[in-house]
Amino acid sequence: MARYFRKLDNRIDVLRDRQEARILGQWLRGAVFDCTIGVGRFIGRLPVAVSYAGMDLSEEFVAFVRDRHPGVAAEVADLTRGIPRPDNAFDSVLCLRSLSAIGGVERVLREMIRVVRPGGIAVVDYGRRARPGAQVRGEGVPIDSEDFEGALANCGAEVVRRYRVDGLLTRLKARLRIFRFINGRFGWMVPDTVLMLAERCLASIAWQRQIVVLRKKAGRA
Repeated sequence: MARYFRKLDNRIDVLRDRQEARILGQWLRGAVFDCTIGVGRFIGRLPVAVSYAGMDLSEEFVAFVRDRHPGVAAEVADLTRGIPRPDNAFDSVLCLRSLSAIGGVERVLREMIRVVRPGGIAVVDYGRRARPGAQVRGEGVPIDSEDFEGALANCGAEVVRRYRVDGLLTRLKARLRIFRFINGRFGWMVPDTVLMLAERCLASIAWQRQIVVLRKKAGRA
C-alpha cells in the first residue's frame, strides 16, 4: 500500500489524477460502481454520485477502502470472472487504468454494460498502441494489445465521448531529469496551468491513452 501511494506522490500523477476526476465528474452520477476500486481515489470526488461501490482483486486495497470509507460497499473479486452484481443495478460504472493489462477486454466491457441501467454510463480507458508490460518468465507481457475498437462495437453501448490524454505528462515522467525538475524546488517556474495547457494541446495529436464514455442502449437488458 505504501508503495502504491509513493508511486502517485508526485506532481505529474497528481495532475493526471485531477484530470481524470474532472472528466469522470462530468459523467458519473447516481449509483456508481468501480470495477477496480484500488484505494478509492474517486470516492467523494464525483459531484452528482449518490452512492459508490466497487470491487478489486487486491484484498489489501479492499480492506483499505472499507477502513477509510465505511459507507462504501467494497469486495474482493476478479473482474476477469465477471462482476458479482445483478443486471441493470447501477447508473454508472467505471474501470480506469486497469483494462489495458487485465485481458479479455470485450468480455469485461459486456459485463460493465450488463450491470448498468439502460441509458446509463460506463467509462473505460485504453492505450493507443500495444507495448510490453511487466516481465513474466523473462518476457514482457503485452498491454493495450487487444482489439479495443472491436470490443467497443460489440459491447451493447454507444460511444458518446472520447478524451485523448497522456500527450505530455507521461512523457515528462519518463524523462528523469525533467521529471526531477518539475517535482523539485524550482518546479514552480512551470505552473500547473501551463503544464495542463500543453497536455491538452499535445494530446490532440500525440495522445497515448483515451478515456471513452459509453451509454448503454435504451431497452437493452
